[in-house]
Amino acid sequence: MKSFLIQENTQGGARQQALPTRFFPFSIVLVSALLAGCSTNSAKVYAQQNEAAQLRQEAGEKAPTPDNKGMYLGLIRQMQEQGMYFASLAHIDAYEQQNGSTPEVQRLRADALRETRQGAAADAAYRKLLSSSEASAAWHGLGLLTAQNGDYKAAVTSLREAVKREPTNPVMLSDLGYAMLRSGDIAAARMPLAQAAELAPDNRKMIGNLALLLLVSGEAEKARAVMDKGSLSVDSRATVYRLAAEIGQQQPVVVAVQEHAGGAKKIGSESAVNASKNAGKNANPASPPATPFQSMLDRFGNGS
Repeated sequence: MKSFLIQENTQGGARQQALPTRFFPFSIVLVSALLAGCSTNSAKVYAQQNEAAQLRQEAGEKAPTPDNKGMYLGLIRQMQEQGMYFASLAHIDAYEQQNGSTPEVQRLRADALRETRQGAAADAAYRKLLSSSEASAAWHGLGLLTAQNGDYKAAVTSLREAVKREPTNPVMLSDLGYAMLRSGDIAAARMPLAQAAELAPDNRKMIGNLALLLLVSGEAEKARAVMDKGSLSVDSRATVYRLAAEIGQQQPVVVAVQEHAGGAKKIGSESAVNASKNAGKNANPASPPATPFQSMLDRFGNGS
């Protein structure tokens, strides 16, 4: 009995040892197949992800994005700020061919047409925008256009419409006030010019228009103080004096302190016409050129 049990155990042990021997090759094949399958699937997923990333990148490079459009519009605006209106018209054409048109692009075109003295085309372009999101800018442009032609009363009408839509825009307020001055309505000009100067206290364009108002109102001392505080250049002051004379206020004005050959300083009192002449004569040739004074008052100061 004992020997039988031993024999059975031995046979059982043999069977236990034989089982791995018979099934071991199949286990290797199964594991290898599983590993190969996992490797194949991982490679396929990686390849698909890589291909999708490449497609997204190519699509992003080919298709225009809003950022690209914005950069192009920024370039056009910069050109106009630098006075390159003819060049800006060419780029506006190119922009519209690539991206289509918008009210803002149409307004930039109208501004360029006005500045390049294409009045009829500019007028038509502005009027198409009067019911758009650029309505205030369009009314402003029409006001500048009519002022450019010397019709300041019509300019006041258009500029009032612009200010009605943007009551805190200092440029529009200042231009409205100047048009009122040129049309002879000095009392009405005080409010928009004062508002513009307070809304943009560091802007020399607004300061120049306010000084002009004070001069034509007979407040020469205040005008000089405003120009001193705003650090207006000699050329800018001369322009203000000249325009005061053109508006018809040939009253005495106080001239800035002048240097004389003997070293003495003198404060003179003379007419606006003589003040303008002397301002130019006493300009220091060694001083750096004055910053261009490009407010409405000197763009259209000659009434042309």
